[in-house]
Amino acid sequence: MTRAGDQGVFVPLESLVEDFLSLDREGFLAEHPDAVLVFDELAIGDDPGFQTLAKKPGAQDASTRSARDRLLDRLQGDEGKKWVFPLRRGAKFASMITIGRAANNTLRLNVPSVSKFHAYFTHVAREGCWYLADANSSNGTFIDGQDLPPSHGKVPLRDGASLRFGPDVTARFHEAAALWELLQGYLNTSSGVHKLPSSSEGGGAGADPAAGG
Repeated sequence: MTRAGDQGVFVPLESLVEDFLSLDREGFLAEHPDAVLVFDELAIGDDPGFQTLAKKPGAQDASTRSARDRLLDRLQGDEGKKWVFPLRRGAKFASMITIGRAANNTLRLNVPSVSKFHAYFTHVAREGCWYLADANSSNGTFIDGQDLPPSHGKVPLRDGASLRFGPDVTARFHEAAALWELLQGYLNTSSGVHKLPSSSEGGGAGADPAAGG
């Protein structure tokens, strides 16, 4: 699967899609329990400046490959390859997940328009909420197009929020369960492709809607 240790690691979106197609909801959330950032393609040449974890594709029948390709078409479109970064608490810094160009950040983005220490995420367990704060970056941090306060003013994140770090790096925030539902929704609306329910799911969200009574 695509899990890694406590270091900040990007995984390609197609790896998550393959896990989604091979696992039921419970299995997927056990494998991917963390909220994630889904980054748009980073046009930064041959040195991305971040660690990636590639999963060797397993054997797939024709129907699984078709579902995978259609899901990726829906999720990526013409925007190029997307990358997923799990917001794994406890990685590097106990109280925050840092983003920036410097190598000591949890999430390193080796992009000239990103500051050495650009922004950071924190999680408040009692609220069940993630927050994002700008760290007085040169080019700003944005949530849904709104500029964050420039000096450590944290703002709560809603699922599906659009994020931008400077002018060149864009991403979207998803909670783990909401990511599953998003993938399920895309799968069910991809023409002719429906995920079969597992034995534990019965006729739930994964059932073929064409088989309804």
